[in-house]
Amino acid sequence: MNKEIVLLRKEGAIATITLNRPAVYNAINQDLKFLLLELLHDCKNDDQIRAIILTGSGKGFCAGADVGDLASRPSPRDVRDDLKTNYGNLVRLITDMHKPVICAINGPMAGAGIGLGLACDYKIMAAHASMRFAFVNIGLVSDAGSTWFLTRAVGYTKALEIIYGGEKIPATECLEMGIINSIVDGDNLMEEAIALATNLAQKAPLAFNATKRAINYAMHHGLFDTLSFEAEEQMALIASDDHMEGIMSFMEKRKPKFKGK
Repeated sequence: MNKEIVLLRKEGAIATITLNRPAVYNAINQDLKFLLLELLHDCKNDDQIRAIILTGSGKGFCAGADVGDLASRPSPRDVRDDLKTNYGNLVRLITDMHKPVICAINGPMAGAGIGLGLACDYKIMAAHASMRFAFVNIGLVSDAGSTWFLTRAVGYTKALEIIYGGEKIPATECLEMGIINSIVDGDNLMEEAIALATNLAQKAPLAFNATKRAINYAMHHGLFDTLSFEAEEQMALIASDDHMEGIMSFMEKRKPKFKGK
């Protein structure tokens, strides 16, 4: 395996993971999938890391599955299993990550690359970047969780329109529809992503984790079930050292120093 196809850089409390196959717009092959999963687990298990940035090298964020891999004509059953297991594991790991994950979209994103990008908690897009749900143009269905994320961002009717259309969506439209959080000048993309990650890394890790779980729970349950779930999460947090630090720092008019305990 060429371990240069996904790069990991750790600086203080921030980890940056870079998809690094610029010649093919960071298209996803088997090695990239496995290495990305390995590095995400590394960041998850590193207590020093408080925020993660996912981005791409070169002109694109991620073009989706590598057509070179598909040229080997995997069986339909192999494709299904790959989506359920390998892509599924990546999306689950990002969405279940107990640390904020920021996607710095440095260029075009398409196919399964959209699923990986939209799984992140924050989506910052370079002004020249775009996304394209192009599966219908080659007789396939959008995958890697992209239908789930898109529908919850824009609603049923708009999601069908976007996916049926198969057209390129510029950054401005992505922002207007609520698919991404913000647009920045391409030259400032990583600077903005690092600034956001630095800010998030100073906040309470346990509260982030509980908030993410509560929001994911709320998307699948009714109000009264969600009220109960929130209460259980709050019971655990209110006994934490971080909560006490938050109270003390407020009373002492200083910045809190959260430790995730």
